[in-house]
Amino acid sequence: MLYRFGWTIMWVTFRIFYRRIDVLEAEKLQHGKPAILIANHPASFLDAMVLAVFLGRPIHFYVRGDIFAHPFVYWMLNKLHMIPIFSREHGTGNLSKNKTTFERGRKLLSAGNLLLIFPEGFSRRSKQMEPFKKGAARVALQTAFDDGAVGGLTIQTIALNYSHHGLRSDLFIRVGDALPLGQYENAYREFPAQAINKLTTDMQSLFEKNVIHVRKGERTDIVETVMRMQYNDHSDNMEQFFQQARNKAEQISGMDDETYFAFQSSLARYHQLLAENKINDISLSANAGRVKNNWFNLILLSPLFVLGTIIWWIPGRISKWIADKTVTRIDFYTSVYNGVLGFMGLIWWVLLQIIFLTAGLKTLSFIMFVSPLLCYTALKWNELYALQKAIRKFRLMRISNQQQFETLGMIRDKILAIW
Repeated sequence: MLYRFGWTIMWVTFRIFYRRIDVLEAEKLQHGKPAILIANHPASFLDAMVLAVFLGRPIHFYVRGDIFAHPFVYWMLNKLHMIPIFSREHGTGNLSKNKTTFERGRKLLSAGNLLLIFPEGFSRRSKQMEPFKKGAARVALQTAFDDGAVGGLTIQTIALNYSHHGLRSDLFIRVGDALPLGQYENAYREFPAQAINKLTTDMQSLFEKNVIHVRKGERTDIVETVMRMQYNDHSDNMEQFFQQARNKAEQISGMDDETYFAFQSSLARYHQLLAENKINDISLSANAGRVKNNWFNLILLSPLFVLGTIIWWIPGRISKWIADKTVTRIDFYTSVYNGVLGFMGLIWWVLLQIIFLTAGLKTLSFIMFVSPLLCYTALKWNELYALQKAIRKFRLMRISNQQQFETLGMIRDKILAIW
C-alpha cells in the first residue's frame, strides 16, 4: 500500500517536473516474467523512482545499506521495495549481510518480479562507463540454477537519459536488448566463479550497445548539449534519436583534441547567436514547422496559468531553495528536487484542503483538489509562451537578417551532421 501511495505521488510529481517523457519498448517486460534490470545511473535514487513509475510493473531495487540503520527507516524503505546492499565503504563487517540481500533478490525473482541493479555500483554525472560489479551476475546465476531454480530468467538492459538536471527537463527511457541465461548453466555448475566473471563481461558488452555512453567522460557536457538539439528534431521516431545520440557520443569521444576544441567552439558560437537573437534551438529544429500560432490559446488559458502559479509558487520556490542549498553533487540535484517537491506538494495540498473544508469553502476546496493539474497547465503555458516568442523572433530574423539566419542553420547542420 505504501509503495502504491508513493507511486501515485511521484507519478504526479514527475508529470509536473518533466517537460517531456518518452518510454521506449516497455512492452518487452512481460507481465509475470522475472528479469534482472541493469541500468545506467546518472541521477542517484531518482533513477529507480522513474523506472518504477514508468515501466508499467512494480520494481524492487538495491539501495546503499547505510541508510537503513534506523528500524523505522528500514521498515519504510522495505515497504517501498528497497533492499539494502553493502560495499566496503560501509565497513567490511557489513559485507556478510549481502548474503541475506542476494537471497532476498533470488526469492523476489522466483516469484516473477523485476529486480533493478545498477551494475556500475554508483551514481555519477559522467556518461563514461565504469567496470561492472559482480553482484548482478551472481544473483542472476544463483537464481537461475541453484535450488529452486527460476526458469526463463533474463538480464534486461535499460537506458536512462535526462536532458539536464532541473525543472522541466526531458526524460528518456529505453528498454533495450535482453540476455538469456540458459547458455551459462553448464559453466556455472562446473566453475561458478568463472561463469560469474564471464556473465559480468557479457553483460557489460551488451550494456555498452544499449546505453548512450562517452568513452571520454570529461566530454559528457558537450555530448548532452548535442543530444538536446537532436531531441528537438524527433517527435515520433525516438529509436532513431537513440541511435543517432549513440553515434554522436561515439564521434565526439573519438575526436582528437584539435577537432574536439573546434567542435566545442562551433557549439559555443551557435548558442551565443541563439542568445543574442533571443531565440532557441527548437526554432531551427525539424519540428519548428509544426509549431502553430497559439496566441489565442495562451490568452484563453491565462486564468489557469495565473491560478496554478499563485497556488504552487510557495512550495515550488521552497523546494528549489532546499535543492539549491543542500545539494553539492549535480547527479543528486534532480533526485532531491523531485523528492522535496513531491513531499512539499503533498503537505501543501493537504493543508490547504483542510483549511478550505474546515471553513466551508467548497469552491476553493475543489480548486485545490485539481490544483496539480493547474500547476501542470501553468508550466506548459509558460513554455508555450516562451516558444511562441522565440518562433516569432526567428521568423522576423529570417526576413530582416537573412545572413544571420543562414549562418545559424549552417552551424546547426554541421554540429548535427552524422559523419
